[in-house]
Amino acid sequence: MDALFVRAGKRLDSKVKKLRELRNQRGVTLLEIIIVLGIIGVIAAGVVLLAQRAFVNQDISDVINNTNSIRTAAIEAYKDQGAYPSSSNSAVGLTKATIKTATNDSIIATLVKMGKISADEAFNGFSSDAFQMGPARTSGNSTVNKGFVLVVNGLDTETCRNLVSQMGPQWDYVATTTAAAGADANIDDMDLTGAVNITNGLLKTLDADSLNPTNIVNNGVCNQSGSTNAAIFGSR
Repeated sequence: MDALFVRAGKRLDSKVKKLRELRNQRGVTLLEIIIVLGIIGVIAAGVVLLAQRAFVNQDISDVINNTNSIRTAAIEAYKDQGAYPSSSNSAVGLTKATIKTATNDSIIATLVKMGKISADEAFNGFSSDAFQMGPARTSGNSTVNKGFVLVVNGLDTETCRNLVSQMGPQWDYVATTTAAAGADANIDDMDLTGAVNITNGLLKTLDADSLNPTNIVNNGVCNQSGSTNAAIFGSR
């Protein structure tokens, strides 16, 4: 009888050990699953971040290419006119479908209608607005607008500064201001000459160039909240 109890006890101990092993295995498996899910989450977050950066970089590249085309087209179109014209119409509200036929005397619409640029090139991918353009003086003592400015609106702070750093060296005038998507910047009475004013976002003129990383990240440059920053580029 004692031997029977001993054998039964050993069997019970064996089953208890197996049960404990199974529980331990389940615990390890659950821990492994949690670790794997954590790794997947980290990888997914990294992929999303890289994708966002890739999209922004592509949009910046498109803006640079489009504005280069616009600059060349504007110089060619108005080279014999003596001055760049003022517009009575805003480019805000124009679409790629309507810019060719709309009754609008903005410089950007005129360039499209002349066939100097395509409708796609006339639009800013960040705000989906047509590029705002306006005349500008190239001499402080002159009243004739021998130059022009172009606005890229609807930018967040980082994108605005990135764009300024890449486009700025190629243009004669660089400044930042406020203009969200669907809004015009104040570009009345523009003068491409004079001193720079970093605290007011003016980084480069025909007379002075303070375009460098330290000044680009200054609190006065592209410092508006949200996507309400705008970069102004000028050319003679």
